[in-house]
Amino acid sequence: MPIPSKSIAVLPFVNMSSDADNDYFCDGITEEIINALTKIEHLKVIARTSSFAFKGKSIDIREIGKQLEVNTILEGSIKKYQERVRITAQLIDVEDGTHYWSKRFDRELVDIFELEDEISLLIADKIRENFGHLEFGEQLAEHPNISTQAYQDFLKAKNLIAQFNKDSILKGITILNHIIEEFPNFALAHVNIHYAYNSMAAGGLMPVKEAFEIGEIHLKKSHQLNVNIPEVYHSLGWDALNKKWDFKTAASHLKKALQLKPGYSDAHQKLFITLILEGNLEDANFHILKAYALDPLNDLNNYFMGYNAYINKDREAIITYFEKCFEINNKFIVGYGIYALALAFQNRPYEIIRVANSIPEMEGSTMEQLIMTTIANCLLQENSKVETNLNSLTPLLNSDSRERVRFFLIYIYTLLKQYDDALDLIDEGIIHKEPLMTLLKVDPLLKPLHAIERFNKQIQTIFTLSNQSQSKIEVVEKQLLSQDQIADYRQAIMSLMEEDKCFLDTALSLRTLASKINIHPNHLSWLLNASFKKNFNDFINSYRLAYFKSIALKPEFKHITILGLAYDSGFNSKSVFNTFFKKNEGITPSKWVQQHAN
Repeated sequence: MPIPSKSIAVLPFVNMSSDADNDYFCDGITEEIINALTKIEHLKVIARTSSFAFKGKSIDIREIGKQLEVNTILEGSIKKYQERVRITAQLIDVEDGTHYWSKRFDRELVDIFELEDEISLLIADKIRENFGHLEFGEQLAEHPNISTQAYQDFLKAKNLIAQFNKDSILKGITILNHIIEEFPNFALAHVNIHYAYNSMAAGGLMPVKEAFEIGEIHLKKSHQLNVNIPEVYHSLGWDALNKKWDFKTAASHLKKALQLKPGYSDAHQKLFITLILEGNLEDANFHILKAYALDPLNDLNNYFMGYNAYINKDREAIITYFEKCFEINNKFIVGYGIYALALAFQNRPYEIIRVANSIPEMEGSTMEQLIMTTIANCLLQENSKVETNLNSLTPLLNSDSRERVRFFLIYIYTLLKQYDDALDLIDEGIIHKEPLMTLLKVDPLLKPLHAIERFNKQIQTIFTLSNQSQSKIEVVEKQLLSQDQIADYRQAIMSLMEEDKCFLDTALSLRTLASKINIHPNHLSWLLNASFKKNFNDFINSYRLAYFKSIALKPEFKHITILGLAYDSGFNSKSVFNTFFKKNEGITPSKWVQQHAN
């Protein structure tokens, strides 16, 4: 699959300060730049998890680009001292290593969010100039009304919650509650607390009723504070799915999140699970592939890719993605049992036991190993071991882990062909409206139950509000200018190029050219791509190249070096000049001069 031309990975900015605590400050700036760029439609921006997988590692840029399937890398460093900060940033073309933009920012640390917005807009401009039309507003980064320290704590909490084990999630919630004590109107803190409790409910890590009640308080608060941010719609969608089993409303909220933030990997991810559980496999596959492309080193994305492979009975992909999930995060406790079901479908009991034994010690690991070995014993028809394990599992139906135990007992009794016992457990799950019950409809391991009328009625109850809605929206190219406007602006641009030779200005940018002909930068970007079939840099550099060729062979310029002539032609970088010249002429500038000299 070809790499999209408009694609970028923002690597973690390097902490150049002596204080190691500034790492979170550097990470925060990196993450905000990623979040800002993610709002630009048609720009592929690698999500935080995958970008941060390269933190502190010395890996060739080309290899990073290959792994993440992007053609542009942003890297930089930050030096913070008291209330001053110096940020350096450079954009690198992955294919040839060209640094086609770099800049240093020296600022008083008054408003870090304003600085993040400035950097994000400059980066977006340069990507647009080099790789084609993108449309975006005059502000990309949000400006939350909290302190820099509180924001760093917020990032730390998010990282803990994303580890998907109960200990880490509870630590993250504690940090977020401390932030809310100081900044009660910080909507994102409330959103993430809701997400944390919803995740524990969905994974069967705590009683559903308790988790939903606490989470609901924070979801309502975030909705009141700021409804028009993508994270709120993401949480509203996740809540509609897990708590209400309302697939139609869930899909609607998640689509709204994607309208506000087109590159929102998590929203694609949740829309995938919403659609696949209904049985809408084609659209579900579309969204998990989108999520994975944006965040390929994310444990949850690999888990869902494995789950998608399981539901679609892709045996090889099942192993590939589940194993990669646990390689990234071996404490991803909620994934092990589902992997056991996928392996059970392949009748691989010994592999289930191997995976169970590989689970590291943590809260819930003993129970998960017990569940998995019981499934394996069912496949091996070791009935005495199954009975012993059931004697240990059944009392857990009265514990905080009852939802997770109930869910897997449904599969165990199905494997034992004790269908009435399995259906009784489903009835209990429906009464308590447990999120894991939504997984039953499409699971291939439960195929024997589909012949039973009682099971089909249970599925109808779970999916009462489902409409199997289609999720994909056809993208229609917007015509930003009329034909008369296109003709007028084309003439104005050609006049600036051919008569005024404005391309000789080494500082010329898309924004400055737009101001010369009184057009919005978004419209100029569209015009160059739609009418001239070139991005800004290729358009301008083609004039610079022609000018260089026109003067390079003249006797009066023989005393000037080739690089000097390139600069006189408007190029401001040796590497950009050499790369562009060779790309268009097929040979180096010096070779070209030699061939054409008299």
